[in-house]
Amino acid sequence: MNGLRQSHLRDFIEYGFEVAMVRDATAGASNEEGDGHEAALINWRFLAHALWTTAEAVRRIEATQVCAVA
Repeated sequence: MNGLRQSHLRDFIEYGFEVAMVRDATAGASNEEGDGHEAALINWRFLAHALWTTAEAVRRIEATQVCAVA
């Protein structure tokens, strides 16, 4: 449910975290009133510090792990 992810996003931001949402690792319902996933992406663009793809998130996580080991 997109509302739950958005609630967590807001909580993390309020606690001072920089948050990146992964756009292609979530889904949302669609009905005659619209596309819930597209609506969530629009909201996340305004709230999150970044909106990444899964590939970008994995690349950044792996790069961080390499730096931590060095």
